[in-house]
Amino acid sequence: MIRFCSLVALCAMVFVVPGQRTFAEDKPAAAPAPAAGHRTAEQVQEELQKASDALHAILETPDMMIDPAKRAEVAPRALPALKKIIDLFDELGRLDPEQKKEFRGPRIEFLMVESVFGNKNAQAELESEAKVEGAPGLEARLSLQLAEFWKNAKDEAVQNKALDEVQKLAQANPTDDSVLKTLMKMANVGPATPKVAERAEKIVVSDLKGERAAMAAVEINGRYKLKESVGKPVELTGQTLDGKTFSTKDWKGKVILVDFWATWCAPCVKALPRVKKMYIDYHAKGLEIVGVTCDSEVERLQVFLDKNKDMPWPQLFDAKESPKLDFSPVAKAWGVERLPTMFLIDRNGVLQSVAAEDDFEKQIPKLIEAK
Repeated sequence: MIRFCSLVALCAMVFVVPGQRTFAEDKPAAAPAPAAGHRTAEQVQEELQKASDALHAILETPDMMIDPAKRAEVAPRALPALKKIIDLFDELGRLDPEQKKEFRGPRIEFLMVESVFGNKNAQAELESEAKVEGAPGLEARLSLQLAEFWKNAKDEAVQNKALDEVQKLAQANPTDDSVLKTLMKMANVGPATPKVAERAEKIVVSDLKGERAAMAAVEINGRYKLKESVGKPVELTGQTLDGKTFSTKDWKGKVILVDFWATWCAPCVKALPRVKKMYIDYHAKGLEIVGVTCDSEVERLQVFLDKNKDMPWPQLFDAKESPKLDFSPVAKAWGVERLPTMFLIDRNGVLQSVAAEDDFEKQIPKLIEAK
């Protein structure tokens, strides 16, 4: 089961239009009444949502936009759909000028996609918007670079030039989440090579300082840590459910199975009988197990454990951080994104596997027998 990336709303290429709500709910006073023959804001919003859904149906995957051949194939349908959405944003702005700022960011994003599909007018409008001071101008400048990045999904040199410009913007605006969003799209959608994706992530880690950027950096560093730690001595630490400090180093000479799981994860729960059997069969021979629960509701976790008394091993759960992060801080620190994920650490403290969930029954006996 794949857990979404706190980073993973920033990572995906998702088009968002303002939610379906009435303007009367947004402000104390009702929106101005439209002139005779004109539509209400609610009617335009409804059409905007339908137009966005229609665009999703056209751009089924990011490849429809970043692959030149597929882009050319869908452009005749995508460009009219994009123009309709932008026209609807403009209509909403005319109906209620006080709400116009709300639409500016999404409108710039749709202009950027128009530019990717070769609309020169959209490109020119973005260039004009990029001259504006403040957040709107920054979004437009980022959108210009993202459009260039996606237009050239097979050209590492061009993409690196776009990253050069985004890095300058990151250094000048280190706490702005729109910079983070752009870099994560570059890392996850359409990088020409793994090196380009890695560079985009490194800019996040080195140049951004906001709260969300810090969370993203933990996950990015965790993924690299996960990849680089196999075959090396490791120490996994955390806080147990009862508030005690835990370290795998306290189990020196033991084989350790680390089970990243959650009560809401059906495959995790399905795997538990297998885990319990390994504990029964091999605990006396030197096997220890530690659960890293990715639950955020301690009550639900406790109820589950009370019903499963045959899980006597410690469970790592940070009472302060886990509910706030909606995922285990230990899992984030190790770059774990899929549940269940299981690590195996040998008697010497060396990490032997970070993907033991499918065959730990075969691996554990070998590690138990090894000297």
